[in-house]
Amino acid sequence: MKRRSTKQVKVGEIYIGSEYPVLVQSMLNTDTMNTEACVEQAIRIIEAGGKLVRITAPGVKEAKNLENIHAELRRRGYTTPLSADIHFNPEAAIEAAKHVEKVRINPGNFVDKRATFKTLTYTDEEYAAELERLREKFTAFLDVCREYGTAVRIGTNHGSLSDRIMSRYGNTPAGMVEATMEYLRVCRDEKFDDVVISLKSSDCRVMVEAVRLLVKEMEKEGMNYPLHLGVTEAGEGEDGRVRSAVGIGTLLNEGLGDTIRVSLTEEPEQEIPVANLLNEICCLQDVKAEPRHLEGHCSHPVIVADISKVECLDEAVMAGLDFHVATENDPVYGDMLQGGMRAPEMIYTEALGPELTKLPDSVTVVVPFDSLDIAHVYNRKAVALMDAKDFVRLSKTVEGDCILVEIHDGEMIDADLARKLEQEKNAIVVLNPDVPSCTLFRLYLGELERLGIMNRVIVRAVLNEPDVNRLSLWMAAHLGGLFLDRLVYGLWLSCPDIPDRFYGVHLSQDILQSAGVRRYKTEFISCPGCGRTLYNLQESVARVKKTFAHLSRLKIAVMGCIVNGPGEMGDADYGYVGAGNGKVNLFRGKEMVRVAVPEEEAIEALKQLIKENGDWNE
Repeated sequence: MKRRSTKQVKVGEIYIGSEYPVLVQSMLNTDTMNTEACVEQAIRIIEAGGKLVRITAPGVKEAKNLENIHAELRRRGYTTPLSADIHFNPEAAIEAAKHVEKVRINPGNFVDKRATFKTLTYTDEEYAAELERLREKFTAFLDVCREYGTAVRIGTNHGSLSDRIMSRYGNTPAGMVEATMEYLRVCRDEKFDDVVISLKSSDCRVMVEAVRLLVKEMEKEGMNYPLHLGVTEAGEGEDGRVRSAVGIGTLLNEGLGDTIRVSLTEEPEQEIPVANLLNEICCLQDVKAEPRHLEGHCSHPVIVADISKVECLDEAVMAGLDFHVATENDPVYGDMLQGGMRAPEMIYTEALGPELTKLPDSVTVVVPFDSLDIAHVYNRKAVALMDAKDFVRLSKTVEGDCILVEIHDGEMIDADLARKLEQEKNAIVVLNPDVPSCTLFRLYLGELERLGIMNRVIVRAVLNEPDVNRLSLWMAAHLGGLFLDRLVYGLWLSCPDIPDRFYGVHLSQDILQSAGVRRYKTEFISCPGCGRTLYNLQESVARVKKTFAHLSRLKIAVMGCIVNGPGEMGDADYGYVGAGNGKVNLFRGKEMVRVAVPEEEAIEALKQLIKENGDWNE
């Protein structure tokens, strides 16, 4: 995909824009008043490959200390630009603009008051007056930035929209876009062009939809500012990496994005190699054609578990797929199996055995076409997988509830195949290109639509990659968007170089959960922390996960502070939010129900809150 053309924005000695490589950045989580700690952490980020370092400045005194941090980095020979992160405090933003190369402001709280999630009513005249007040304060800030040559990021977060915006546009991507456009129109009118934009959310679908919508709105108004991409509160470990890859990767693969940050609840320097790898993976495509726009309606996709490497289908294999002995047995076959919530809907196997007899009827066993007769000895509902060219030549209907028809690179999706698929409406198309690429999958899907092929579609991705980190980022970045857009019926990952025979299933589940279409385990969202975080966020996340990971139906947010906390966890069931000085506020949904709980008591207090609301199980 061709990269979207943007202005170039000068940030110190570097440039952000479509004519330059996608820039990777991170953010300090040290106290901004601790100059030495900030400088040391900034150096670790820079030496890891970060090209820009962001630092929070909650107040004017912190903004002033940015001068000392900046000077010490320059004294040590580091010229990497610094960006101040400002919330609630225009005076701090003005002060910061005098000392660093870039300032991020948040439209949700730069002029508007902190959100209380109350619906406000404005007449048109009153709303216009609010916009004029915004223009006046923001213009004063831009004048200082112009004087000092400071760039600006207009960073809109789903979790911190103002009551004014939410009252008129809802807590929606449209609201995020309008909040951003209000400020961009001032920049345009004031002829201030050194502007970068971000629209972020912990929900990948909201983030992707908001960025796409913003690009359309900017095009309508003749704007082409560069984009910064990120998924807020992505979390840590593989969950955080996969969620980030689904959101950021989807947009990078569409040619959108000029700078990125992978926000992990880990040390900031650990974000850099993940972001660099994600950027590399998404820039490897060499597909000239542009996929057509598609409308998707697949809301509950299935997973195909590829256990073709397994030679014997024994009890351990079935347990690994979350199938266990049922409470009621069959009088003929004896012990039967029932699936847990992580059990796949389909299983592809080349090994056949009596364990297939014990599977519940809800599970579809898929075997190579040549093995179908033998498979029916063990499972009468087994179905065949066959190549498209063989499928077209079939003279009779294949036995089974469906048949999987696999299309490889170089095979034509033509009128003959379309006619055959029209005759066999239960046939499922399996798209399997040599290299799993989101652009290729979208081109295939567009061709199916053009030919009027309405059959269900499963995307199969086979990647010979022994590095788990690279493999998971690749799969999430190139496949996640298909599920964000609800385009396909199922996901089938084959990971032949990974020793864990169930890894493809687990990664499939993580991708679908990150895309918001399935829930397989407790969903934790957590921010990476910053200088506003006054408790040990990483340790807290680890304790929360350890205590509540078994509550698989819940979404729990662990937030460093109140900037994005209440908003980003608006759809979370429970929230654990830093309140300063070692204290934690506990939320049920958006409602704060416990205030200033000592950190050492907060885990038990959250457990008690969950029990009181009937959401606890042992």
